[in-house]
Amino acid sequence: MAGQAMGVYSKTRLYPEVALSKLPETVKGFEIPFNSNSLSSSQNSSSPGTITGRRDAAEPMLGNIDCTGDVVTPVDTDAFGYLLAAAFGRPTTTAGKSGTNLYTHVFKPGKTQPSFAVEKVFSNGVYSLINGVKVNQIEMTFGGDGELTATVGFIGCKETINDAAAATDENITKVGFNRLNNFQASLKIDGTDVAIATELSLTIPFGLDDSGYAIGSGGFRTRINEGIISPTGKLTAFFDDKTFIDKAMTSKITQLQVTLTKGDKSLVVDIPEVMFARKSPGIDGTKGITQELDYSAFYKENSLNSCIQFTLVNGVATYEF
Repeated sequence: MAGQAMGVYSKTRLYPEVALSKLPETVKGFEIPFNSNSLSSSQNSSSPGTITGRRDAAEPMLGNIDCTGDVVTPVDTDAFGYLLAAAFGRPTTTAGKSGTNLYTHVFKPGKTQPSFAVEKVFSNGVYSLINGVKVNQIEMTFGGDGELTATVGFIGCKETINDAAAATDENITKVGFNRLNNFQASLKIDGTDVAIATELSLTIPFGLDDSGYAIGSGGFRTRINEGIISPTGKLTAFFDDKTFIDKAMTSKITQLQVTLTKGDKSLVVDIPEVMFARKSPGIDGTKGITQELDYSAFYKENSLNSCIQFTLVNGVATYEF
């Protein structure tokens, strides 16, 4: 017996698919850094109303199988790109100046999303593989002195429990990792650097349709169709004046940009068009007053041609999703 599985020795791997729930003939994967992985399958069970002439419960009815969960990952300049590629598809990549070995990768929404398989590798020799996975949501919060992480929500089709990995060791790439920290972040509002925000949260729902169950599919999903991407979040800032209240009252379109830099590598998050919801600050005590304003991002007209964009500068030549 291998004994109890230990989280400290577990691994998370991503395997790009050629079609939903279909891996290529030669399976290749990427082993990513992560803090937790709750992606798993669950099945509803309900009691029937059948009368059997006795008080004993009748056999329960089993429902559809739901494969969902979150992977919490540290944000960095290299490995995080694989999750962005899983969410948005292969980025537009350009090489930097000759001799720098740097590449610029631009991720933004497209008409479709790639699918992939996610494998949890347990230390006791058990492998959980969920096929037909897509990114359903990304959540991030910038600010403070805690660990900078992203919570990536997955929705998938089918789980199998195996005694061997989906790919051989030589086809697994353990991706590079170059951690970013909150103190390395800067914020621009309407193109101007500011130092008044204490926190900026960002939630990106991908609007996926989770109802793709079909007769004969064994209770598993057979498709996951794309929907509307509608980023939202909250800006928490020092209450220095009524600038943000005025923006909310006049429905002024505002541009937000967060930049995290570590040496010659960086991550830039552009939210080119947002509107703040009106909310005036309260007085909760004797300390300095802050204001919290919810915002919604959208696309109307901007030079990025997108409601959200991530730009990574690093030494990774390509993201193969």
